[in-house]
Amino acid sequence: MNNFDSNKKYFGRYLRYVKQVERLAERYNELSVKVSSTHGLELDGIPKGNKNYFLDDDIVELDELDHRIKLIKNESIGFRREITSALDHLDNPDCSAILEERFIYNKPMNVIADDIYKSDRQTKYNT
Repeated sequence: MNNFDSNKKYFGRYLRYVKQVERLAERYNELSVKVSSTHGLELDGIPKGNKNYFLDDDIVELDELDHRIKLIKNESIGFRREITSALDHLDNPDCSAILEERFIYNKPMNVIADDIYKSDRQTKYNT
């Protein structure tokens, strides 16, 4: 494995944290809307089968999700600092910006290319 592959693999370790936080945050948002909604299961009067719905269960799950998100963010801080420090010392500022958008902010390459007004091919060449 060459140096480029090992660097990419290291950057990918932080990207896994970012994706996990995004997934948990999406679940957290869905659950918080469900908890705060006035259109709960008990208010509409329509039978829902034999499963009882308890708001306490959702509140406990919200608290657990919040705790998990905080743990993952705290765990990933070291990776993020090392990566941003390495990116700040690159000679090519375009390359640094592209890698930061890709591996820190989890943007796809075609979106990054559109953001910096370059083609996909130029964007991949600069990295």
